[in-house]
Amino acid sequence: MKNHAISMMMLAALLFISLLPPLASAMATPLSSSSIKKNYDLLVIGGGSAGLTAAKFAATFGNSVAIIEKARMGGDCTWTGCIPSKSLLASAKVAHALRKASDYGVLVEGKVSVDMKRVRERVRRNIDQVYNDADSPEALKKLGIDTIYGGAKFLDKNTLEVNDDDRRDNEGNGSQILHAKYGVLIATGAKPKKNTSIPGLDAINYITYEEVFDLDEVPDLVTIIGGGPIGAEISQALSRLGSTVTLITPRLLPKEEPKIGEALSDTFKKEGINIINSKLRSVESISGTDGAHLATCTNDEVVKGDIMFVATGRQPVVSGMGLSEIGIELNASGGISVNDNLESIKGVYAAGDCTGDEQYTHYAGYQGAVAARNILLPFNDPGVCVNVPSTIFTDPEIASVGMTEEAAKQALGEDAVQVAVIDVNNSDRGVCEDKGGLIQIVYRKKGYKILGATIMSPGAGEMIAEISVAMKTGLSFDMLATVMHTYPSYSFALQSMAAEVYYGKLIKLKRILKFLKKIGL
Repeated sequence: MKNHAISMMMLAALLFISLLPPLASAMATPLSSSSIKKNYDLLVIGGGSAGLTAAKFAATFGNSVAIIEKARMGGDCTWTGCIPSKSLLASAKVAHALRKASDYGVLVEGKVSVDMKRVRERVRRNIDQVYNDADSPEALKKLGIDTIYGGAKFLDKNTLEVNDDDRRDNEGNGSQILHAKYGVLIATGAKPKKNTSIPGLDAINYITYEEVFDLDEVPDLVTIIGGGPIGAEISQALSRLGSTVTLITPRLLPKEEPKIGEALSDTFKKEGINIINSKLRSVESISGTDGAHLATCTNDEVVKGDIMFVATGRQPVVSGMGLSEIGIELNASGGISVNDNLESIKGVYAAGDCTGDEQYTHYAGYQGAVAARNILLPFNDPGVCVNVPSTIFTDPEIASVGMTEEAAKQALGEDAVQVAVIDVNNSDRGVCEDKGGLIQIVYRKKGYKILGATIMSPGAGEMIAEISVAMKTGLSFDMLATVMHTYPSYSFALQSMAAEVYYGKLIKLKRILKFLKKIGL
């Protein structure tokens, strides 16, 4: 009993010591108690998806939390990403549907025109609604979350100095010092990647996703650089709203299955989008204009445009916080290096786009919640995921999760992998609505474990969730046949595909099954 009591005392002492800041950190920047204006359980740098989710998680469990934000709460998703882009795509889809109405026996008289000012107003209304309902300081205050505007810099791993030049008082005071009891989460997101190496690009007023939603007129000639998700969505949106669009990219949707990029290219070309499979070599400004240009491609094609939209990727926001001074390192992607639990150094975590991992709002939010949980609660959950689902909101939508066919065969061997594919336009719902696309499931030959999926279809973003759940829970592909789907939904095709595999398995076991039936089982 005595030894047990001593062990318990030692454990208690170790737990107490573990809660104290390391001596080196405490001595790095001597601070008097009067210089710390406020203490919190958790400090979050960045008010985007990861930061907001983390702060709400913390507040739910009764922890004191503050978000430090340089610009505006909500991040890219609310202001320049998910909400405005999907709102713009919705307006563009209506315009396209009206132009194609006669294909469905519906006659629309006169020319379909677009009032871009009203489109922009609608986009802004949607942004305001999401911001006011969930992201604003007022909404967060109701949850017990403080919002502090300014740029944050680490004084030590638990202490931040926040400076806000725009909010200095008459005496020049615009900074405050905050302390985190349990930890700090960095969730600063990412920004558009600049291509300063392309001659002439900086000489024109090109735009990125940060400016495109402020257009109050439909531009006549648009040159779009980059065929990833952002470039693809904006290409289709502006084209359907009335612009003549030229998309310059070596390959459309390079991270997706090649057949998906090819299928979307066919769709774009039918809608009048000109695709040049090349790279941008140089840009020449047309004098006397604002943004008009001649773009020369590496295949020597020259494109004339009124406005250029550059969508060549995003880079993590990691500067100005004094990260190196407290021992935080960057990874090969230029993001904050973290372990599987999202910890960078002891007590400092990072989540979302600033880590250089996959850049999706839902992934950032997921990581934000996991990081807050790991900071504030015992034990740890993994926050770095392999099978992250994604959706590109073109028409039709394109969603994917897990491995592509090529990646699976490289990892496991060609003989170990099977692929099931179905054309959406051959499904009954596709026939009814005259919609095309495809569904592809990659799975192991032995055991039928799902390795990945790609869906190009209306509602693909909803359908991919079913595959994600199956992969997470270990439900094999053939067993999807035993999950009843409504008819004639697009997802019914998943059950049909799985049924073929399931029946094939039963046929292989035919002799055994007959024998078992014969003996009365």
